[in-house]
Amino acid sequence: MKHKLVVGRCGKKKGGETPLIGTPLVGRSKKRLLAEVASILAKKPDLVEWRADYFEAVADTAAVLDTARALRAACGTLPLVFTCRSSQEGGQPIAIDDEQVVELYAAVSASRLVDFVDFELEHDARLVQRVRESAHANETRLILSYHNFGYTPGIDFLVDRFLEAERQGADAAMVSVMPRDRADVLTLLAATARADEKAHIPLISMSVGPLGSVTRMVGGLFGVTGLFAGAAATVIVNGGRKLINLLSLTEITMSAY
Repeated sequence: MKHKLVVGRCGKKKGGETPLIGTPLVGRSKKRLLAEVASILAKKPDLVEWRADYFEAVADTAAVLDTARALRAACGTLPLVFTCRSSQEGGQPIAIDDEQVVELYAAVSASRLVDFVDFELEHDARLVQRVRESAHANETRLILSYHNFGYTPGIDFLVDRFLEAERQGADAAMVSVMPRDRADVLTLLAATARADEKAHIPLISMSVGPLGSVTRMVGGLFGVTGLFAGAAATVIVNGGRKLINLLSLTEITMSAY
């Protein structure tokens, strides 16, 4: 089944056969982030993700909200995703604990400056519930994600991660894994296709690094609704289908994903 990922401020439904293309922002300051987003917008992505774990003032909620407000103004109606990735799943070390991170997510959701928040599925269920409740109370959509940058788990495990995200109340599920060989790439695609037959929410999946870059090209055939590419990626629109320069993609996959 194909799912449409609804993006709020422009009222459009996107995703499905042609996955959304999202680009992460990893600037450490407000000034750097605004310069970064200006460059990214020229490439016409479908959505922008702010990786707040890179932000040097992430412990200052007022500074986070001020920067989110500036990014919202810069992005206009383009969907904006807020993510504070944990170091356990590939994020940057930050000076706040899990409870404070959840409070930050609640503040960002309450501001209604972002369209989505992305939180890790592997967190304690109590924390996931709090993030979900604060997001949905403020009409913000929740992406629950799983990352493994050591290896690619088996198909059954990956399918369960997608479905567990739905069971936990996510509006979309994301899985990102590291392949060690071509078989691992096929495992991720097969798991996505199998989960797509059972899930009722949009799925985002990617196999990272040069070996996995092909999943960004063909993911839509296997049920992928969205994917993420770095600022270096070249997006070409041709007859409604988006193609991505694989060489550019391999340059960024390990930095933000």
